[in-house]
Amino acid sequence: MNISEVKTIGNGILRPEGVMALNDGSLYTADARGQIAHVQPDGRVDFFGDLGGVPNGICIDPQERCIVANIGNGEVQALSRDGSHEVLLTQAEGRRMRAPNFPYVDSRGRLWVSNSTEKEDIESALWQPLPDGCVVVVEAGREPRIVADGLYFANGLTLDRDERYLYVAQTMRRNIVRYAIEPDGSCGPAEIFGPSPLNQLGLPDGIAFDEAGNLWITFPQWNAVGYLTPDGELEMVLEDPEKRILRRPANICFGGQDRRTAFIGSLDGTAIPYFPVPHPGMRLVHQS
Repeated sequence: MNISEVKTIGNGILRPEGVMALNDGSLYTADARGQIAHVQPDGRVDFFGDLGGVPNGICIDPQERCIVANIGNGEVQALSRDGSHEVLLTQAEGRRMRAPNFPYVDSRGRLWVSNSTEKEDIESALWQPLPDGCVVVVEAGREPRIVADGLYFANGLTLDRDERYLYVAQTMRRNIVRYAIEPDGSCGPAEIFGPSPLNQLGLPDGIAFDEAGNLWITFPQWNAVGYLTPDGELEMVLEDPEKRILRRPANICFGGQDRRTAFIGSLDGTAIPYFPVPHPGMRLVHQS
């Protein structure tokens, strides 16, 4: 796809790292000022919430709350449209979750959260990576559990359509790992999915499936977007070395009519790039 085909919506957003499409055609995006931006289909933007920290990845639960992985204050928060919020997660199995990166709610109501690193200085984990990232599961009636560990900067995550596997972007190993999900919600051993490394500049960030089983990936350093086919082959869709539209893309979601539009969150952007995709995005729990 030519980068000139990519449009943008909204403006005035600061570090819209996470983005999610709602059923009414609007979007939620993270905003680094400790709030969430609500982008209307006509591009108007309003902000709500007082979350502190730096909101990062987001998802929407069946109650239409915005679930926020707040990488700036080490909290996973549930934000309601009236601006009130509650804290869902700060620790698991006695370990402080210092860098919650991305949340995902599955069809059983389980909340999966990546924690990138245990270091207080998160930036240092990018220059001196250690296998101290993990994935935590939060579900009703149980204490938060670490179900995947030893990851080099755990980043975006998702489940496949049948919820058989957990997929995680392992940024500082330039690959995608997946885990078979057991009936009790625990995970089997890690296995690499696709090329490893994906590319010299292919440090994966956000990931999301479409209905054809392609796993879409954003690459902030490469300034590109591509996907892994069901056979694990990497296909590139967009590359923008001059940063004309893409500005360190960090997440991807699907919305619009039949979920055939991709929306891109980014680290350096102030608006949301979007473009048509050949297959509908995989339906998330909040999407009708």
